[in-house]
Amino acid sequence: MYTTEPVANTLAPSPQEDQLAEDYASILGTLSRIDEAVREGAWQGVRDELDQLISAAEDMWSTLTDPDPSADDADADRRRFPVTADPVTVRRLVTTYAEPYPIGRLLYPSNGAVPAELLPRTAAEDPALHDPRPETWT
Repeated sequence: MYTTEPVANTLAPSPQEDQLAEDYASILGTLSRIDEAVREGAWQGVRDELDQLISAAEDMWSTLTDPDPSADDADADRRRFPVTADPVTVRRLVTTYAEPYPIGRLLYPSNGAVPAELLPRTAAEDPALHDPRPETWT
């Protein structure tokens, strides 16, 4: 667990919620390091961090797959299982866990403000959200 145990204890997250938040914070940390390497032109660092990004994404993938080790079928590691994590709790944990990373602070500011780009869009703002018909090109 991160050094933010008091926050996690206050929220009383489930193990799944805590793991998802940790996995996602790890992804945000890796993206921050990739961004820094790109800005500096450290291309070998970008390559190394991309390898870490794959690993962090695989960790999160594992958190979202069926943990049943007794499954015999070949697709057992890809079988989905019900995720019962509360998104509000996960988001609050991510806000804390991702705080050390520039991208984490940008996407999850500790003051609770959410950038407008990340807010859910309403039907009034985006007519496509209330029209179930696919868009056709003519």
